[in-house]
Amino acid sequence: MRKALVTGANGFLGSALATRLLDDGVSVRAMCRSGHKGAHLADAGAEVTAGDVQDAERLAHLARGCDVVFHVAAASVGAARTYNVNVLGTRNAIRAAAEAGAARFVHVSTVAVYGFGVEGRVDESHPQTPSAHDFYQQSKSLGEAAMWAEARRLGIPASSVRPAFIYGPGSNFWSRRLYDLAAHFAAPLIDDGSSHAHPVYVDDVVDLLVTCATHPDAPGSAFHAAPDPAPTWAEYLGHYMRMAGRDAVVRVPIETLSALGPAAALVSRLRGNPFDLAGFLRFMGHRATFSMARAAEQLGWRPRYTLDEGMALTEPWLREVSTGRRMGV
Repeated sequence: MRKALVTGANGFLGSALATRLLDDGVSVRAMCRSGHKGAHLADAGAEVTAGDVQDAERLAHLARGCDVVFHVAAASVGAARTYNVNVLGTRNAIRAAAEAGAARFVHVSTVAVYGFGVEGRVDESHPQTPSAHDFYQQSKSLGEAAMWAEARRLGIPASSVRPAFIYGPGSNFWSRRLYDLAAHFAAPLIDDGSSHAHPVYVDDVVDLLVTCATHPDAPGSAFHAAPDPAPTWAEYLGHYMRMAGRDAVVRVPIETLSALGPAAALVSRLRGNPFDLAGFLRFMGHRATFSMARAAEQLGWRPRYTLDEGMALTEPWLREVSTGRRMGV
């Protein structure tokens, strides 16, 4: 891999991927929605350029000269934009890669494509049944399907990575918000907290993306990026409670939360950003594990970081941003 285009390079995962590629000596063209958002990548040596995956002509221009295209950009705000970015933007990205003669196309999907009803051990062949009330799930499933169809039609080697809950330094939701929740209130546990969570450290996701761009057996397959075996919610949230110096938890019966779900889903639909909260809350009570066997058997790849190790690397960043907020930075 000599030169790579990374879409969504200003985001949490895209930024981590671009930084890893630069460290590996790869020339990186970092596509951000606006150039100033990628200033830290420019300082690190990336070619930062503004662009939107909805602009097929712009994407085609940016893909020229790149032998790998990593499609990381995604949206989850507003039904129309979510569809345009996650479905049409994905189609634009793989077409641009093929037109540029790229040797690989690596797409970032999500385990959310399976919907919220999964239980037990789930492999990559599991049917995708996104919730009818969740536009993000639907759009990511449609976007991945469009990617595979274009890969076959255009003959470009492509693979897809389906991450779970990506946490680590820079993670706004799965790290920062959960830490803040534990610090200021209490960690909410569904029932006894023994159901499964799915945190995966950001560097592991990045490493799998790079492996998919370089391994001869990666094209044509999707791969999970998730903890296997999955930890419990009590174990996952327990790390944030320890960091925050708290030991209080709020144990909430799943039936109580599920009763609130339909009303919340209706509000989200009226706001133009449908989200199946009831489905997500039910999912939080499940004991699913997203199998990592395919990546191990096909690519010889396994995650490097345990939950304890990933949290230890995340804690200094959380303390830094928390101190910055208290000081008004």
